[in-house]
Amino acid sequence: MRPLPEESTAVVGEGFRRTTRARNKTMRAERGRGFWRLGTSTVLYVMVVGGMADYVDPQVRVIAHLAFWLLIGVGLGLTVARERRHDWAPRPRWPWLLAALGGAVTAEVLILAVGSPAIIVGSIVLLVLGAFFLMLVG
Repeated sequence: MRPLPEESTAVVGEGFRRTTRARNKTMRAERGRGFWRLGTSTVLYVMVVGGMADYVDPQVRVIAHLAFWLLIGVGLGLTVARERRHDWAPRPRWPWLLAALGGAVTAEVLILAVGSPAIIVGSIVLLVLGAFFLMLVG
């Protein structure tokens, strides 16, 4: 009878273990693709301000416009700061101005043209279509 081999204390795969730490690779920040959030925010703003127009004082709408312009300005400032921080080429600035002025003008024109109840119904239809599209795409 042969003697039993001595049990080895080596762990399977021990020879493949790293002895030096792996290099840390810096992940480059990716730039967003387009102005979807800006456009969506503007459309939602028009829906809310247009829908509340008949039920609040005009001063509230003025405050809402000023708050919207302030938020658009903050968003633009954050975008510019991010471009500088990551050394990206500057993007066009006109969509921000268009969203700020276009959103306010569109809301006021819709209020004068069709009224608040029609804006509410149109907003509901638009939101249902948007939800249906998102469910289709996944």
